[in-house]
Amino acid sequence: MISFIIALIALGLIVTIHELGHFLFAKLFSVGVVSFSLGMGPKLVSKVYHNTEYALCALPIGGSCLMAGEELDESPEEGGGGSKGSEGYDRGHVHTASRDIVIDGRIYKDSEQFVRKESWQRFLIIAGGPIFNFLLALILSFVICAGVGADIPAILNTEAGLPAAEAGLSEGDVISSIELDGKDASIYLSRDLYLFLYLNESSFSEDSLITIGYHDAEDGQHRTVSLYPEYDEAAGSYVMGIGYSLGYQKLDSLWDMLRYSFYNIRYCLVSALESVKMLVGGQASREDVMGPVRIVSTIDQTVDEASDYGLWALMMTLFNLMIIISASLGVTNLLPLPALDGGRLIFIIIELLSGRAVPKEIEARIHMAGMVLLLAAMVFIVFNDISFLI
Repeated sequence: MISFIIALIALGLIVTIHELGHFLFAKLFSVGVVSFSLGMGPKLVSKVYHNTEYALCALPIGGSCLMAGEELDESPEEGGGGSKGSEGYDRGHVHTASRDIVIDGRIYKDSEQFVRKESWQRFLIIAGGPIFNFLLALILSFVICAGVGADIPAILNTEAGLPAAEAGLSEGDVISSIELDGKDASIYLSRDLYLFLYLNESSFSEDSLITIGYHDAEDGQHRTVSLYPEYDEAAGSYVMGIGYSLGYQKLDSLWDMLRYSFYNIRYCLVSALESVKMLVGGQASREDVMGPVRIVSTIDQTVDEASDYGLWALMMTLFNLMIIISASLGVTNLLPLPALDGGRLIFIIIELLSGRAVPKEIEARIHMAGMVLLLAAMVFIVFNDISFLI
């Protein structure tokens, strides 16, 4: 039960940090923030401070940041009436030509409304959510690098008679790059190497030329070797004869901790983008699609298992999962799809490049259609999650 609560809080923190990014950039540019909520569902407690309602809600998953004038159809008309908005707030218009608006009796001047801000300011406000997701992932990554180190892509062993040993690779050499039939990747972590080999496994054949860049363990010099893989009957696949570990090695300097923190985030971003490509390309099955229910379940199970190894192992394991989820959330939100942050940014980019905004009615309809599709996708994902858990 405790691990389940930890899982809910961890996922809620990730989403709340996302909303905090929107909130802080909105405050920076003097946008009137109507409400900032921690959690979702019924409000447990709330307080209005400096014209913003701060609320703690019953479900510790997610959060929200509602800005004055954010809704595309909320451009007030003089003498307009009040209405109930999607968040349950009473919306009314001040009966003047100033185009100020009133929400729950709180006045938001025309100059404080989101839609009145410069396009570059609105861009940063919308991008603030994903930016803070990446920032959270980076901070947690630094904690891990400082605490337990990083998975440095050093060769553990090479098998005699196989291509890697014949090419001159040996124990302790640190791989820095790999190329296969025109596809190449920089290697900073063992996971980078694992991901490249996984994504290109189907391309391996006896005619596949593999070029590996590495730092020699003896003199530190950078060298390059080329080899052809050999078919291993026992493994049932083509192999190079390299053994490497995904385990962590301690880092000695602050500089190493910082750069490997960025390498870790880089891996998360690359793997998230590759996952999206596989999903769009039909290479991922429904078993590979994971929604909030299975995410919480996965965190719950992982935390429960890690707790047997002590508090430190529990924290590092939880932080690793949060890094992956936070970075993935940032990438997903930046996809150029209607209703997502990325879709909203596309319209702002069009405005920046053309000097003219897309008519709000058109943008609102596109985002509404995107929202319907997004909700349908979420329903499918939730049912998909539940079916696998059952």
